Amino acid sequence: MKKYEKYKDSGIDWLGEIPEHWEVEKMKFYYHFSMGQTILKSDLLNGGFIPVYSATESNKIFGYLSKAKVVLEKGDFVIPARGNSIGYVYLVEKKSTCTQTTIYGKRINNRINPKYLYYYQTGFRLSLFQFDRTAIPQITVEQVKDNPIPIPPLEEQTAIANYLDRKTAQIDTKIEKTKKLIELLKEYKTALISEVVTGKIKVV
Repeated sequence: MKKYEKYKDSGIDWLGEIPEHWEVEKMKFYYHFSMGQTILKSDLLNGGFIPVYSATESNKIFGYLSKAKVVLEKGDFVIPARGNSIGYVYLVEKKSTCTQTTIYGKRINNRINPKYLYYYQTGFRLSLFQFDRTAIPQITVEQVKDNPIPIPPLEEQTAIANYLDRKTAQIDTKIEKTKKLIELLKEYKTALISEVVTGKIKVV
C-alpha cells in the first residue's frame, strides 16, 4: 500500500492526518439535509412505484407510494436518525423517498462523488453519528450538516470509490463463502452426533 508524500493535521482528533493537498469542509456545502416526510403504514400502496426507506440497518424497503413530497434521486442519501440503526447510511440508487425516522441528503454540489462520501460515512459512522443513550436515541439535522468531510480532488474521490467497490466486493464474496462453509460444518456436526449416538459409528 502506497502513501502520499506529505500529510497535515486535519484538526479533528478522530480523523487524524490527511494528505497535504486535501481539505476539510462541512457536509452542508455539498448536500442539503432535512427530515424525511411523515409516512404511516396506512399510507403505503400495493400499486405504488416509489420505494420508501425507513430507519433500518439494511436497505429494506418500508413500502411503496405513488407520489411523495420528498423525492430522492440517484446519488442522494438516507440516514436513519432514530433507534439502533442510527448512521447506517443508504446511498440512493433510483427515485425514492424516506420516512420521518430518517434524515435525507440531496446533493447540491457536483464537486463530491456520492460513492466516496458513502464510504467515508460508513467507515466513520461511530464518530460522525454520535448520540445520547436516551430512551429514544436520535441524531439531528444540524449535527449531520456540520459533520466534517475530508475532500480530495474529484478525480481522487472517484479512484478511492472505485478501489473500495472492488475490494468490498471481494470481501463480500469471501464472507458468503465462509457462511456457506459454516453451514456445511453445522450440518456435518449434526450428522456426526446423530451417527455416533445411534451406534452407526463405533468410537470405542
